[in-house]
Amino acid sequence: MGPILYRYIIMEQLIPLGVCIFGLIVVFVTGRMMQLMQILIGSNVTIFDLFELILLTMPMLMLFAMPMATLIGILMGFLRLTSDNELMVMRSSGIKFSQFASPVLSVALLTTGISLVSAIHIMPHTNTLFRMKLNSLGRAALPALLKERTFINYIPGMILFFQSVEPTHLALQGVYVQDERDQRVQSTIVAEKGQIVYQQERDLLVIKIFNGMITRIQEDFKNAQTVSFQEYELSFRMDELSNKGPVKYRHRSEMTFWELWEESQKPQNIQAGAAAWFAMELHQMLGLPFGCLVLGLLAPPLGSRFRQTNRMMAVLMGISLFLGYYVLLSAGKGLIKNGLVTPSIGIWTANVVTLLLALVLWVHAQKEKSLRMPKWLEQWYWRIIRSLSKWGKRYPTP
Repeated sequence: MGPILYRYIIMEQLIPLGVCIFGLIVVFVTGRMMQLMQILIGSNVTIFDLFELILLTMPMLMLFAMPMATLIGILMGFLRLTSDNELMVMRSSGIKFSQFASPVLSVALLTTGISLVSAIHIMPHTNTLFRMKLNSLGRAALPALLKERTFINYIPGMILFFQSVEPTHLALQGVYVQDERDQRVQSTIVAEKGQIVYQQERDLLVIKIFNGMITRIQEDFKNAQTVSFQEYELSFRMDELSNKGPVKYRHRSEMTFWELWEESQKPQNIQAGAAAWFAMELHQMLGLPFGCLVLGLLAPPLGSRFRQTNRMMAVLMGISLFLGYYVLLSAGKGLIKNGLVTPSIGIWTANVVTLLLALVLWVHAQKEKSLRMPKWLEQWYWRIIRSLSKWGKRYPTP
């Protein structure tokens, strides 16, 4: 393949790839903004603080957006080449389908490299800055603690839930607290009522809880303790919440690659069963970026087998394959958390299965074998088309 044709195919992939990345980022940012607005609504937080929080979440959003954008972007590029018969002309001139691997790998490796750099070098720092910024709004976001029937998690390592709130006197009814600040012990508090007190002279935020029960469970689930109480206090120094003081709680997502590696190798973590959690985060830091590579390789044979009238079906199949990839990844993480598989198997199975499927499709495309849609997916596609046609739109018929 000559350099001119190589650059042409590269551009055919990059344009839809950029559009897909932009579209997915807009969707993810909108969802994240809605989540933050629910936390910060009613406080004195400015719109600039909100935009700063959104910017700090961008590396994590990019990590999850890149694999799908790579698949759909490359798929749309090859669908365009197929629908305009350009791919057929190239094949007729003696170019084998395997020769398209070079420009496809270039684009897939580009997105993989960007994701790797983001996951290893950028995301741990932005996650830390995000938590610090969110906690620095502790005074301004105090009204967020007064939400009824909403899980509140902006205090590091804690989840709060109140059945009802009386804002005037900061009185609480139906209190639930999950305290995970100490990763070795998980504490759960359920109480009848409570009171939020801000001691300005001591710069202290106190949640007083009355008539409840606290349950402490060790990380290995071998020991548990339940205690009833009449009054219990949870105290937070505001300088700790705003990260002006020492920070004791640090999530795995804020650790660098080598910090996760060290934690996963510590004997005390291995003995306590916590090493698997650090190893899972470590493998996910590598596995998701490499998902861009395997999903990118999956797209060209799909795009080359569908004509113009079946472009929607091809996109639908691409999205279905991505959902299958994500289901495998989520299932693997669930098996890791339950101790049924090792972190390497749980995270990398989705990539290995997708890579094998991509190789099979490349062999079919190289030999120009027919590729038919599964019957159930084809029926589903035409059912959607017929439903939409009832609204006065014209669509192709089978």
